[in-house]
Amino acid sequence: MDLTFAFFYLFAAVLLGSGFMVVAARNPVHAVLFLILAFVNAAALFLLLSA
Repeated sequence: MDLTFAFFYLFAAVLLGSGFMVVAARNPVHAVLFLILAFVNAAALFLLLSA
């Protein structure tokens, strides 16, 4: 397994987890923080894939 694949799976897992937490969070401030985390991980995936 290459290091790129490891980072891809790490960013994808954090993106899925934070996306779920956006919906599941009861506090709106926490939901926004999880949404920012999801956006950052999506941007990291785009950079990783050179898109």
